[in-house]
Amino acid sequence: MVKDDDPSWKPTFIVKPDGGCQGDGIYLIKDPSDIRLAGTLQSRPAVVQEYICKPLLIDKLKFDIRLYVLLKSLDPLEIYVAKDGLSRFCTEPYQEPTPKNLHRIFMHLTNYSLNIHSGNFIHSDSASTGSKRTFSSILCRLSSKGIDIKKVWSDIISVVIKTVIALTPELKVFYQSDIPTGRPGPTCFQILGFDILLMKNLKPILLEVNANPSMRIEHEHEVSILSISLTMLPYS
Repeated sequence: MVKDDDPSWKPTFIVKPDGGCQGDGIYLIKDPSDIRLAGTLQSRPAVVQEYICKPLLIDKLKFDIRLYVLLKSLDPLEIYVAKDGLSRFCTEPYQEPTPKNLHRIFMHLTNYSLNIHSGNFIHSDSASTGSKRTFSSILCRLSSKGIDIKKVWSDIISVVIKTVIALTPELKVFYQSDIPTGRPGPTCFQILGFDILLMKNLKPILLEVNANPSMRIEHEHEVSILSISLTMLPYS
């Protein structure tokens, strides 16, 4: 229908199998008819999103941002956002998707669990280099180029807050089914992992929210990165 209105629109789509994690089964397509319906996907639904073709690049590489958000209370709604985040980099220089490069996962997918297997993956003792960095190091890099990083951070926080507000009604249903009103019970909280992509124009795009984000340490340097990231700022 969109193509009927705009014949020049030539989108790329990213297909994510339902219930997947760590990049498992994700692939890119140019035509909806290319969705793989054979085998296990017949009984495994998939989310299909328009692929963001013009991401912000650092060192010619695509990257995304993982922010940790602690949901402390639903009523009143109270959340805490990590003061820092992680930036996870692809390991091949980025090119806009074409039929010839759709299969190059190290160029298009930022998942750490995939790129760790690339021969170009870089473990670094610096928080500002390598294939996994602190988001604060990215902000410093942008600031050195004259970019208003306060606005970038504010725009990201706005995405987080609006997303949590949208999730709250359904979360309340799950919470009340486990802990009925008036029944004494434990105070609960949840840590969410927000995956965000910055476009070339610095607009933040929400890729997905992970209800059970990985907190696993794969490299000794990540201990210090993670301890920095989990210092929280309140938003209520």
